[in-house]
Amino acid sequence: TNNNRSNNSNNNSKVKSVSLKATTTMSRALYLPNRRRGHKYVTLDDIALEYACVINLSDTVETLKQKISAQKFCPVQNIKFSIMGKDIPNGCQLKEHLDLHTRFLLTWASPLA
Repeated sequence: TNNNRSNNSNNNSKVKSVSLKATTTMSRALYLPNRRRGHKYVTLDDIALEYACVINLSDTVETLKQKISAQKFCPVQNIKFSIMGKDIPNGCQLKEHLDLHTRFLLTWASPLA
């Protein structure tokens, strides 16, 4: 019976250590110091209203990302436009992939708080 008690106490300590490890890993995954990020579905009209700028469809994607970068204080390379999971390249013109009413995913992340 003493052997069973020691096995049970070992099993209990293992369960406690596993549950503590799970909570610490979970808290590490949720805690993001000095990180600001966002993602939402928008249209070019939405961006024009939100950032108070005029959007020309013959502008490049990078030009629009520079306007967003100035407002969000994040680098241009951390701003992504995507449609159906495919990123829109920086060098192309807006009219090649978008019009004023096409919804796309705008994702941005700033390494600084």
